[in-house]
Amino acid sequence: MSYLKIDHVDKTFQRGAASTNVLRDISLEIEKGEYVSVIGHSGCGKTTVLNMVSGFYRPSAGAIRLGERDLAGRPAHVVARAGIARTYQTTRLFGSLTVVDNVALGSAPGRLWRRASAGDRRTAASLLAFVGYRGALDRPAAELPHVDRRLVEIARALAGGPAALLLDEPAAGLSRADTDRLARLIRRIADSGVAVVLVEHDMPLVMGISDHILVMDAGRPIARGTPAEIRRDPAVLRAYLGGADTPARPRGAPWQGPADTVLSVLDLTAGYGAAPVLDGVHLDVRPGETVALLGANGAGKSTAMRALAGLLRPVAGAIVFDDRRVEALPAHRIARAGLVLVPEGRQVFPELSVVENIRLGAFGRGTPIDPAEVERLLDRFPRLRDRAGSRAGLLSGGEQQMLAIARGLMAHPRILLLDEPSLGLAPAMINALYATVAELRDEGVTILIVDQMAALALTVADRGYVLEQGRVVARGTAAELSADKGLEAAYLGAA
Repeated sequence: MSYLKIDHVDKTFQRGAASTNVLRDISLEIEKGEYVSVIGHSGCGKTTVLNMVSGFYRPSAGAIRLGERDLAGRPAHVVARAGIARTYQTTRLFGSLTVVDNVALGSAPGRLWRRASAGDRRTAASLLAFVGYRGALDRPAAELPHVDRRLVEIARALAGGPAALLLDEPAAGLSRADTDRLARLIRRIADSGVAVVLVEHDMPLVMGISDHILVMDAGRPIARGTPAEIRRDPAVLRAYLGGADTPARPRGAPWQGPADTVLSVLDLTAGYGAAPVLDGVHLDVRPGETVALLGANGAGKSTAMRALAGLLRPVAGAIVFDDRRVEALPAHRIARAGLVLVPEGRQVFPELSVVENIRLGAFGRGTPIDPAEVERLLDRFPRLRDRAGSRAGLLSGGEQQMLAIARGLMAHPRILLLDEPSLGLAPAMINALYATVAELRDEGVTILIVDQMAALALTVADRGYVLEQGRVVARGTAAELSADKGLEAAYLGAA
């Protein structure tokens, strides 16, 4: 019998009369000392699995057992006392407490904190040494650099002597060297007899030390096996890269436009206060061209889009748009200049109507709104016309994505930045969305697109760049990149 067992678990969220099934038939078995990873695209349900196991969500069906004890639906503090500890995508330390007191907190999981005794502090110091923390023990946690915050959080999770440890994207924001050290630490934790479940986007980490891997797509398991088996699995390759049957329409003839660039990114370095997410990125976009920016989750694609749109100030490098450096400009001025972002997650205004959302796209352009413009966009997106007076928050995810693109087009973009347009959409909506992207491309709209489905994006693109750990590792025409086996390695790690 497995030590930690997730047995045919489902999760449905209910909101009024509507219900959304986010997990279906998830099963996973982990033995003592085993290291199992859960992978898949953003939004596929990986963190929801951890939330179910750790007691933050109650399963709609199925069982979760630690040894002989069924913990499904038990409160988080009961699960913690039973021996399941976890860390989070964003570190959750108590900033005003010292490093050693943060770790001592974990010695009595599920109970209110008391001041650490001398024995608690000695145990905490030993755990901090075990995880590789080398800083001051009495330093306030709020002052720690990112990598040390990760280590302290893992030490705190270990302080209660857990039987199972759940790690949610612990490598996020770490340098390659720090990630390699983290991999060795996780392996030592598993070797000590703890059952480890890892949710992670860093494929070299996952493929390098996992005993087994569960791959999820749209809330369902699509593959299980060893790292070698997962790399070869056709369903995994389709989920990460798309298949040959992708419905997007390629350009009728090879693109032949001007050689001069409308956008040049030169040696761009950017991040969020820890190790840089982007490191020396170079890319170009020419007028009328469609360019795909590809790479695994966490490679830096959306960070690049945020930097281009002015939502993230670069650490170094230059962004030259229409012969003008814009990296220091605020986001609204970049948008008014014509570099328009359709953000990941749509981000429509839910209480405003469809038409009101579309009209907002013209806010910064400085010219009056011609009602015929709105009509043309509603003609382009017939599903939006049917719901023109409805609140945007009542639309489906695919309809909201179409609305976000319509709003972006209303700004009269020189370049349209599409960040993960297919994320979380049903296949039929993806087909309709990419038909629209192909139409825009054929009409001469300049597009820079990021999408988790690499083959799909390359079908509509003229050229592409592949990011891996914040660096451009490949570039070429869409045909060249589609035939490059290195693209698989960028998404699923080198064999």
